[in-house]
Amino acid sequence: MDAAEPTTAFPVARCATCERDALCHVDLDEGERQIIRCIECATIAEPLAVRWLTLAELEPIGYGLVLPEGGCGRPDCGGGRCGRSAPEDEA
Repeated sequence: MDAAEPTTAFPVARCATCERDALCHVDLDEGERQIIRCIECATIAEPLAVRWLTLAELEPIGYGLVLPEGGCGRPDCGGGRCGRSAPEDEA
């Protein structure tokens, strides 16, 4: 792989149940063997059918990264306090 190429990729396979390309995840079957499942409906996918796509390649199939404007949505977000201190410590 060329150093200029993105190193983050996401597993995608054609889901027979959803009837579309869908993100996948790894799970374990009853025998604790790795299997690939559709992230939408949990249908098992054929491992050889999995393709690895970049974030940009996910957009045409309906996935993407969404960054909320103005922080996480909490009214006090943006003040640098998320997870850093308890309210009683701010006095």
